[in-house]
Amino acid sequence: MSPTEHAENKRELIIKEASRMMYERGTGLGVDTLVSEIGVAKMTLYKHFPTKTDLIVACLHHLDDCHRARLSGDVDWSSSPKERLLSVFDSLREWFASPSFRGCAFVNATVELADTSPQVRNAVREHKNAMRAWVVKLVEECELPNAHFVAGQIAQLMEGATTTALLERDPAVADIAQATALQVLEKAKEATTR
Repeated sequence: MSPTEHAENKRELIIKEASRMMYERGTGLGVDTLVSEIGVAKMTLYKHFPTKTDLIVACLHHLDDCHRARLSGDVDWSSSPKERLLSVFDSLREWFASPSFRGCAFVNATVELADTSPQVRNAVREHKNAMRAWVVKLVEECELPNAHFVAGQIAQLMEGATTTALLERDPAVADIAQATALQVLEKAKEATTR
């Protein structure tokens, strides 16, 4: 392995493990805890991430990639556009039921840091905008009018379900959100037939 590959592997290890730890315990984890539990030297951490904010932003980008890959990977792309869109809530239900579920990492980071860190706020905004854009594409495939408005409704159902699942510790909130999303889609479809 070349020195560059080794350095990239260390960087990826730090991001992966720090993402997991911060998701589980919050962004307030100390650098000493991070390096101890990840098993890297402080100098190595700071070589890749000059500030803790740099590390948090890299973790948020990693979590964004993981979250969108999970949702997209759970979609049955051979099903109808409506079924594809509704299957997002099946994916959310599975996530809500996992023992590691701690709510939305991006909302958590916003609560913890957004007022003091514009970089974190921007990373969160990028994630939320990318998620909305993905939902817009799924809604557009349903050939519904006012796709952006309908996608906004669906995205808010996803957000609300995530928060409620965290508070109530009940993955079935995804089923309620899915049923509501179906009503939103049917109402939007009715508007096209008038």
